[in-house]
Amino acid sequence: MTDTAAPGGAPNPPLLADTLADITTRLRQNKFSNEQQVSQGIVLRILKKLGWNTWDTSVVWPEFQTGEGRADFALCHPPSKPAIVVEVKQVGKSEDAVRQALGYAFHCGAPFVVLTDGRTWNFYLPAEQGDYEDRRVCRIDLYERSAGETAEDFQRYLSRANVESGKSLEAAKTEFHNRKRRSQAKAAIPEVWRELAKKRDGGLVEILLQAVESEVGFRPEADDIADFLGNLHALALPDQRPDSTPLPPRRPRREKSAEPRPAPRPDSISPAPGPSLPAPSGGNRANRLLLLGREYSCATAKEAMVIVLGELAKSDPSFLERCARHPKAQGRTTRYIARTPQELYPYNEERRSYCEKLPGGWLVATNLNNPGKRRIIDLAAEVARLKFGKDIVVEF
Repeated sequence: MTDTAAPGGAPNPPLLADTLADITTRLRQNKFSNEQQVSQGIVLRILKKLGWNTWDTSVVWPEFQTGEGRADFALCHPPSKPAIVVEVKQVGKSEDAVRQALGYAFHCGAPFVVLTDGRTWNFYLPAEQGDYEDRRVCRIDLYERSAGETAEDFQRYLSRANVESGKSLEAAKTEFHNRKRRSQAKAAIPEVWRELAKKRDGGLVEILLQAVESEVGFRPEADDIADFLGNLHALALPDQRPDSTPLPPRRPRREKSAEPRPAPRPDSISPAPGPSLPAPSGGNRANRLLLLGREYSCATAKEAMVIVLGELAKSDPSFLERCARHPKAQGRTTRYIARTPQELYPYNEERRSYCEKLPGGWLVATNLNNPGKRRIIDLAAEVARLKFGKDIVVEF
């Protein structure tokens, strides 16, 4: 990026987003091999862009003595009083240092903690309730989002102006309590649903009446909907159902038609030509995959996942990149789609052989259980704007 000229003819300094983009490039080139290089080449560089006087050791205090050990940096306001503890680790080694970083903050009274390995930046409120994960406010991964997006988070939580004004801590607490309320609301959904089903709520009955009418063209009886909700409540709570309450009889499974079921095929994506994969030998029931009207027999769930990703990528060169950027494309320690095994499994070298090649030099992680592979297929459907269960049908 070419810098624009400042008054007087001198070039403007690069923006924070440009600095983050350059750091990300250097990280991908493995330019930072130890904590000292991460501290000097990444952390101090970012802090300087965020307005911190990195030469003033009463403000950016290196090796700050906390009473339990030395924190790598304390960002102080007023001078010599830590507002944020910053703990730095070698790239890929920060996951095991959460307790250490929160302990430093507790002993020196800092209300906010940053734990980073240069690539990932985790922000914690040590005084809040819950386990370590509960107290994490934000996680920034320089590989996952654009430099512009991550720059906004850095400004919000770590700029000197926001730290000194108190806006940084206020934003962190607001985000923490919003997440806590959302978690509580999410946890209440099953119980509320059971209560609605138990009471055969009138609003819920009407929603189902309209939905069934829209699906089949005529309106069912309200009593049938109410009975269904009552049975649904009984089925959902076997541990709370009286022993005398019989379960409704199971409906016999319908035989599958020998004729292939038609499925819509969006004009924007068409399946690649060629024969379907043969069913596995040995007499075992094959997994089933139906993708845009074309049926595949798959020996494993992994094979189904790879076929879906590969076929959709053939029709859209940007498909896998968009999948990799999707918020759901990452587990706690694993990225599902990436360019290298190191990016798939940043914290576990032993798992890096568990991957399959995809078009365009992409890889997909395979060290997942079947529900995990199904989630990736669901993610692929969402990115391709297909309906999981309709345009993409999987059985395994």
